[in-house]
Amino acid sequence: MAARFVLNRCGARTLIARNTAETLADHDPPALRTTIGQRVVFADAAQAGRMVFEINEISAAALEVAALTAEIDRLGIKGTL
Repeated sequence: MAARFVLNRCGARTLIARNTAETLADHDPPALRTTIGQRVVFADAAQAGRMVFEINEISAAALEVAALTAEIDRLGIKGTL
């Protein structure tokens, strides 16, 4: 089974997000390059029982999720939940 870190709920341009990314840069398992920001639309989507794509498919949140999905797909990791 492969494992990766994903920085989630990262405040843009915050010291803690930058320090965490730097700390994980040489870590094993590595962190993915894509990060997910701390965005209100995630809470709005959860409250509405929808996905961020359904609320606004070109929002920053939707684009981040799409980028994360693409990065995971490129890794070719197969698994089951």
